[in-house]
Amino acid sequence: MDTAYTLQMQITLIVAIFLVMLLTYTILYSSSKIIKVLGETGNNVLMRLMGLIVMVIAVEFFFSGLKPIMQDIISSV
Repeated sequence: MDTAYTLQMQITLIVAIFLVMLLTYTILYSSSKIIKVLGETGNNVLMRLMGLIVMVIAVEFFFSGLKPIMQDIISSV
């Protein structure tokens, strides 16, 4: 909202937030049906894929936290 300077941009942002909230609610509400459609194999594939995504995010956090520390060490030498 900080970079939405016009009223149109702010309304677009609010509508986008509500659409994401509605989509998330719909997916979570019908999750048992989605799991039945995917089956055991599809569920396992999604679990592994989500684990991979979480691992990539963790590695990115690690390296983004390590970068300033390494810059301080190198600049003090």
